[in-house]
Amino acid sequence: MYWKAVAVVLACAALLGLSAAADINPSSGLFRGKKYDIRDCESFTDQVENALDLGKEPLLAAINAAKQGVKSPHGFQAWFKEDAAIHQVTDTLKNILSMKPVRKRIPFPNPFEARPPIFVCVKVDTRARYGTRLRDPYKYCQDSASFGLYINRWKYIFLCEKFFTLKATPLGPPTKYCPHTVNNGFQVGPEMGLLADYQKYVLIHEMVHFYLSPDSLGWHTTPPESYRANRCVNFDVKTSLRNPMNFQYFVAMVDQQCTDAPNPNLPPFPLPAAELAEEIRKDILHHAIDSF
Repeated sequence: MYWKAVAVVLACAALLGLSAAADINPSSGLFRGKKYDIRDCESFTDQVENALDLGKEPLLAAINAAKQGVKSPHGFQAWFKEDAAIHQVTDTLKNILSMKPVRKRIPFPNPFEARPPIFVCVKVDTRARYGTRLRDPYKYCQDSASFGLYINRWKYIFLCEKFFTLKATPLGPPTKYCPHTVNNGFQVGPEMGLLADYQKYVLIHEMVHFYLSPDSLGWHTTPPESYRANRCVNFDVKTSLRNPMNFQYFVAMVDQQCTDAPNPNLPPFPLPAAELAEEIRKDILHHAIDSF
């Protein structure tokens, strides 16, 4: 009887010109056949959809590059240290590429509901509407330099206004914004932002938080999350696999065909304690930590 009812529903959908995978909600879309929701973005919805779409090829290229492990020319060793990381790196990127549904996410965790992340554009009333009692996404976005934030174990990825000031993708020749190393370390300056601060990579970063949750690094973890490239290189393999920026940098380097990266097994790594403490201080004070 159940299957007859299903058949009737599908037949009606066919008569109406709809497919089983169709989505009639204008705030939703399809990503590799999986539904995702974009909420409260209004005229900016197309930008989010475009950035998600632009992220597909870089994700696929990064998955293939990660399979090479430390032999990859695009910095796998710098970001993930050893071949033992291959499995988790590829699995995490595959989850993002397929928008794998996840169960039991706050608020109102439903053990029977599995779904990909929900993207929410932050407004003044976001805290009241989405029940983020301990954190006010609007205030956070106003007070920080963050492009987005993910609250641990939640089903939502919040996008700040600053996200929409970013270009969707780097423009120009593929290697135009590739970083350079000096004395086996990334140059300190704007290079890494020019490499990685684009809408398609930021969404990948936030989805790394989503799929690693509750194990991804954030301001509350020890060590805290890092955006600073040399500190990302300094992480051991287990910590590298918990830091979303390591994934973001790796995807960006693969996508832009960059090949110059430090060797984490040679000096100045591991960074001296005093220098590392200063890097952590700068991360906390000058870089928005976007996971709670």
